[in-house]
Amino acid sequence: MRKRVCTLIVLMALVVPVWADEEASNVSHVAIDAFGRCYAKSVPTESYGSAGTTKVYAVEAGEDRLVDSYSWYAGTLHLQCLTRLADGRNAVSIVQFGPWARGRVANREQLAVAFHAGGRLLRSYSTLDIAVAPDNVAASISHYTVFRDVEGFVTADGKTVFRMTTVDNRRLTFDPGTGNLLEKAHE
Repeated sequence: MRKRVCTLIVLMALVVPVWADEEASNVSHVAIDAFGRCYAKSVPTESYGSAGTTKVYAVEAGEDRLVDSYSWYAGTLHLQCLTRLADGRNAVSIVQFGPWARGRVANREQLAVAFHAGGRLLRSYSTLDIAVAPDNVAASISHYTVFRDVEGFVTADGKTVFRMTTVDNRRLTFDPGTGNLLEKAHE
């Protein structure tokens, strides 16, 4: 009897993490900039992955105005309505995070983060670009992440930047107007 109870406990311990690691299916998502001046509506066309559309609107009296449209879906977005681009124009900056990263190692095919503005892709980074090494991830049974924390848009030295921290405590600072990595520092 004691052996059966121990076996049952071990089996339950193995099954519970599998249930806890189930990937959530895609749902429509709305993100709003910090000041409520614009928002993005991202709608999936498939249950998993990045297929879908994302539309960015400026909030105006009466009907809101469509500003940009993208042919991808993201369940996690950050945006800022007034970002200075490299050519001097202002545009809505939108930061797209990739879908759940399947597997246990970072790779070049899986999107980690992409920077968009003015209706076009500025720069994208794979999970391997961010992790630097394939095993530099926080992994569950079937998925992994390369980010520990996302601060989002912040002001540093009088300039707006986008910040996030990796699982190995590197703080990455990006220029939202170009998507370029500006600084990489350990916390």
